[in-house]
Amino acid sequence: MQRPWPRLVLAFLLPLVGCATTSHGRMATKLEVKSDTSGVYDWIFRSTDEQGDMRVEQEEWHLIQRGTQIEGYYDRAVTMMSTDERLFRCNQKLGFTKTTRVRVAGQVEGDHVSLREIGFQANPGPCDDGARNLVAYQGTARGGSLQLRWGAEAGQTLVRRTDGQNPAPLAQTVTGATHEIGLGTVQASATSATFALGGTWVWELRSIDAEGDERIEREEWHLTEADTGITGYYDRTVTRVRGDGTFACNSAAQYQTATRYTVAGQRFGEKLTLTELEYQVQPSQCDNSLRRLDTYQGQMAGSDDLVLSWGPGNQLLHRQK
Repeated sequence: MQRPWPRLVLAFLLPLVGCATTSHGRMATKLEVKSDTSGVYDWIFRSTDEQGDMRVEQEEWHLIQRGTQIEGYYDRAVTMMSTDERLFRCNQKLGFTKTTRVRVAGQVEGDHVSLREIGFQANPGPCDDGARNLVAYQGTARGGSLQLRWGAEAGQTLVRRTDGQNPAPLAQTVTGATHEIGLGTVQASATSATFALGGTWVWELRSIDAEGDERIEREEWHLTEADTGITGYYDRTVTRVRGDGTFACNSAAQYQTATRYTVAGQRFGEKLTLTELEYQVQPSQCDNSLRRLDTYQGQMAGSDDLVLSWGPGNQLLHRQK
């Protein structure tokens, strides 16, 4: 038979039930919360692989913190682009983009953040088998950034947006004992933005080149936006007019080149990434038909203006009405 506790001992122990002390004698309470990690974060990284091809990685993180708990997701786009005109074996094109949506959950203790990937959605294709490895992160929240690490030498710094765009509340469902984020609601909020991107955009420039010839450049961009990303093309024409004399290539006072570029990319709020995948050009005596493919970083500047940048260059496109 189990011996009952003496009344005197019980009277001494009851006031201590539910309390614990730290090594310094303080009463331990619930985890302190010093940082609010809720918001939208961006990360981008450019590199070159062993074959010399350009690799552009971009992630957009949407996090919501409730007390010490965090949940959310991030959209990851990896774009590969050939830099030597060699086609990729997987799709016989000069570039491709892989996209993934990864769900994350974790907690905050002071400024320390712990996150783990709990699921993902990928779009398998000829250049992507759809397989992914889920990882866990340890990080630190500092001001407008979130520093994450998932290995001894692997890490990244996410930068919080300051344009007032906050993630939409995530719908929650419970399946058995597993807590999941409603992907249907998340998918809709990821592509929501203030201004519509789809439509026709135009850019024009007139200048005088080093030889004194007038140079007229015009681009007409046709873009379509869907949940899977941005697709489209643009036609670029360049007209050169000789002020005095004729061109040796065609014995005429002017000539024109025309190129059609196929593009694809991803949108992140009012920011976007576009990559030229391939081009078509009609050879002529004044054009060697050689082109290089670029990747653009863009941003909506109102409902009718789109700014595109590529390295040191940039251009302002206007919506055609």
